Amino acid sequence: MDSGQEKLFHDVAKALVANPGASTSGIAETAGVSRATLHRVFGDREALVESVYGWLLDRCDQVFDEAGIDAGEIEPALDRLIEDCYPLAQSYWLLTATPSLERSGDIRERLLKQDGRLERFFARGQAEGVFRPDLSPKWMSYSFGGQVISAWYLVEGGYAGELEVPRLIREATFGGLTAREK
Repeated sequence: MDSGQEKLFHDVAKALVANPGASTSGIAETAGVSRATLHRVFGDREALVESVYGWLLDRCDQVFDEAGIDAGEIEPALDRLIEDCYPLAQSYWLLTATPSLERSGDIRERLLKQDGRLERFFARGQAEGVFRPDLSPKWMSYSFGGQVISAWYLVEGGYAGELEVPRLIREATFGGLTAREK
């Protein structure tokens, strides 16, 4: 995908975050492009939403891959995940907090697969004694996602700077999910 397409997908995703129920005209206006451009690239609104969801899932998969959550040492992978996840906060919100947007079977399946990857990461960390044994991997996965989204809200509201985000997520994660000495 070239940088122009990347920017278009990013701008359309931002428009959907701002108003998940927006019409194609509203999305085009918010994204700063013409309806004709959206129609040429995506076709109809359903295809637009499907394409943007697919692009967002691709970006999340890339972050998971680069962090190395499927194999290797847990703590370095968690550090990489924390460092790299903030740019996806807005995307993650759109993927998880907007059930009103149409999701095809493929998108739903990919989202569940991605959730499973993160849950397996936390389960592996539990087995290695890094994460608390009294919390389910699903809870830890959702909690981590909630922290990422919360950091985005803080930055958007002017309550924190982007450079603070990794520290905030790290403190919340290590303070709440990691195993503690008793």
